[in-house]
Amino acid sequence: MRRALTLTPAPSLALLLALLVGGCASADRSPGLAFLRSGEFAAGRAHFERQAVEEPRDAALEYNEAGVMALLENDVPGAQRYFRMAFDDLEDLSSTTGETVKTFLGSADSRRWKGEPYERCMNAYYLGVTYWLRGDDDNAAASFKSGVLRDADSEEGAAQSDFALLWFLMGQAQRSAFHSDRGQAALKQAHELRPDNPWTAPEKAETGNVLLLLETGLGPKREAVGRHGADVRFRKNPGGSAGAIVRLGETLVGRTAPIGDIYKQATTRGEKVIDRISGGKAVFKDAAVIGGAVVLANSGSGRSDVIGVALLAAGLLASAQTDLRYWATLPDDVHILLADLPEGAHRLSLQGISVTGNPIQGMRWDVPVVVHPGRITLVWTRALPGNRGVAAAAR
Repeated sequence: MRRALTLTPAPSLALLLALLVGGCASADRSPGLAFLRSGEFAAGRAHFERQAVEEPRDAALEYNEAGVMALLENDVPGAQRYFRMAFDDLEDLSSTTGETVKTFLGSADSRRWKGEPYERCMNAYYLGVTYWLRGDDDNAAASFKSGVLRDADSEEGAAQSDFALLWFLMGQAQRSAFHSDRGQAALKQAHELRPDNPWTAPEKAETGNVLLLLETGLGPKREAVGRHGADVRFRKNPGGSAGAIVRLGETLVGRTAPIGDIYKQATTRGEKVIDRISGGKAVFKDAAVIGGAVVLANSGSGRSDVIGVALLAAGLLASAQTDLRYWATLPDDVHILLADLPEGAHRLSLQGISVTGNPIQGMRWDVPVVVHPGRITLVWTRALPGNRGVAAAAR
């Protein structure tokens, strides 16, 4: 007489199923973005701090988001602390055996967040900005250089070390810190990468005592596409200004020019190992379901039934979806302008402009700047949704 079928999994199978269904982190970044859009920076900062505690595997991502909020609050030391914690976490590229197994068997977001190359580069960018805003242009140069090195870690060489923004900032920080070549090698590389930007030309890049950084728009959104959501696509966020006209009183200083296209950096990277794993998991899901059905249809024993059910369960429960976590508060582009101003305190006036070069109504704000002798003053500012601008000037 045939034995009754018992579907209690063996301990190893129970562990497998637990790994398949466990550890899915939310990829919804809209709550944090809502604080950015509304200008509630302190509330947004608190939100990301809570997220870092509640989801430790996302800590580096949440610290980066909190750092942006702190910078928007003009809390430069606080922003630097967040970016430094994220920087240290991103430098540690190791993972536990459990994280590796869960990444293969479960969802891709069950591992610690290490970000895409462009996100790791932007972490180094912000860390360098905060160092410079606090008057430490030497460590700023070192941070930008680490970003250049991170930009070279894609698996395919076509888009390596092409982040002109980082090369330009490294060169300017080295020029300010009186490095041996005054940043000429880095500035030359920036000009070769972005010859269309007038401020990278040698006659402009090697002069001036004020460097203005203007961030515009919102960075790309990460979406799942393809079979079982195993592939990733970056969607460009619409809107944002196309730069700004800068004046000192009634005197025209110049027009900012773009140099840091974040969407381009996100979409020109080499394929990552984790993306290939996701693609393999999509094939595994289909094969497991089909294989389980075939085994059950031709089963003649309780053991075959268990194998068939296990294959079906693995195929149905396994997540092939790619990692959807992304740094949501990044800008869409970074613009630059160099100026030569007298020593002392000034207020630069910025007028946001559209892609056609026309002024954007209501998008005008002032940026304080204090010029000291012998150093390049960095000024950071951001144009936000809703035609608003905020700024933090070097001290």
